[in-house]
Amino acid sequence: MWLSLLFVLVLSGFFTYFVLRQTVSQMTAAPLWILWAILMLPPLLTGATITWSKQIPPIPVAIALCSICWLLYWRLLEWGRPKPRSIVGTQSAPDPTDIPSGALEPSAPLVEPDPEVVPIVRPIEAEEESILRTCFAWNIFFLDKIEYRPQAVLCRGKLRTDPDRAYASISQNITDLFGDRFFILFQYSLSTGKPFFALVPRPQYTQITQSRRWIDYAISILLVLATLVSTIYFGAALARLQQGQITDIITAGLPYALSIVSILGLRDLGRYFVAKFYQIDTSLPYFIPLPFLPGTYGCLVQIRSPIPHRKAVFDLGFIASTIGLLTSIPLLIWGLSQSETVPLDPKSTLFNFHAFNPRFSLLLTLLSKLALGSQFGAERAIDLNNIAVAAYISLLIVAINLMPLWRLDGGYIVHAMFGQKPSAIVSQISKLLLLILGFLRFRASGFINTDLLFLAIAISLIPAIDEPALNDVSELDRWRDMLGVIILAFLVLTLIPVPMVLMQLLNV
Repeated sequence: MWLSLLFVLVLSGFFTYFVLRQTVSQMTAAPLWILWAILMLPPLLTGATITWSKQIPPIPVAIALCSICWLLYWRLLEWGRPKPRSIVGTQSAPDPTDIPSGALEPSAPLVEPDPEVVPIVRPIEAEEESILRTCFAWNIFFLDKIEYRPQAVLCRGKLRTDPDRAYASISQNITDLFGDRFFILFQYSLSTGKPFFALVPRPQYTQITQSRRWIDYAISILLVLATLVSTIYFGAALARLQQGQITDIITAGLPYALSIVSILGLRDLGRYFVAKFYQIDTSLPYFIPLPFLPGTYGCLVQIRSPIPHRKAVFDLGFIASTIGLLTSIPLLIWGLSQSETVPLDPKSTLFNFHAFNPRFSLLLTLLSKLALGSQFGAERAIDLNNIAVAAYISLLIVAINLMPLWRLDGGYIVHAMFGQKPSAIVSQISKLLLLILGFLRFRASGFINTDLLFLAIAISLIPAIDEPALNDVSELDRWRDMLGVIILAFLVLTLIPVPMVLMQLLNV
């Protein structure tokens, strides 16, 4: 067994290195071998645990380890991005208070300053400033002053019209005079709360050749196939069939594999097509196979260019989450109706699929009662069939992605609804509440169940502040605000446990 496991690890190691070399080697200065080592740490530790202890590591620990490794990978990737090419001027030292975060795709190192002279970076020449001032009409955005920052030109003033009209008019004027030289940001100052424009030097993008595009398609297909292999294997394990003919293993594991891959794939395909609709540069949806249950970490679509406005930010998060819910909930109800009830195990965890206790979640309890009726009563748990397991894991992934955190669906939605600074506050509160829920579940189980606590600790490491859109001032319409509240309600229903009064009323 250990020889086959070693073969799989070596093959996945070569494949991971090839993918990194093709996709991120030109995007960051971080050493490629360090990024590779971080991504390979979970499968290597899993393989070592299986070899020495003859058992798969606990799923909460494995998921927490994967989350930490992925967060560290993304932080190193962002840290290693080169800084923008700059022109050094002669004004006073820059104040970094309002440097726009995110949406900055730099292209070359900063000019090293003279230690005896405090320089100021000027993305435009001094004589170009008068040309820039003509772009701001007094009845649209009354320009008060222009400030220079290491990565941007900040244009401060007073907004005198509708934000959509102001951004459209001024960005068009700047584009007419300077071409596509700048990203034009319109956002609120984190210190004063007033809107301002920022001109960020646009990087020199490398044109994607047809051969490179075919390589991206090949990588995406190979990742789907690798995920199907891992999910079929663990689907067969859930069906208690780990040995036998290969056709028997495929037959037993295929319902689980197709269910979870379809739900997660459709969810991120929705995000991919929303990005294409708004002309946002993104990667193809990439599946992430895992060497332990559930067989995949989900699907990833990398946003490679700034998002134009808050409506696009909202749609990126809302469409993906809605597709995830609309596909996972009906499949979960059907899977639950085909499952059987078993005696309740008080030590049941979130991932005890053969004695599943849904009472930690109000939504899952209601769905279980709807599907099973009187079969699901007090002191009863559920022996989930493979399709129910796939739908449950997919629903859990959708719920986690609805957390209002950096680059998650919930982070996009909350940021679009409230803006950058309020969404950061909501994110910190959400982290604290999830930690409290995890500790309460840990305490209620007699200090045994650490699943939700591990998940809360891993999520607490995700940054709170999201990247702003180019036009981060214009607000959403009422329909999107209402839809945002509805979709976030599913997160609340998934996380809160069933109240005792409702448990007695439903006899669960």
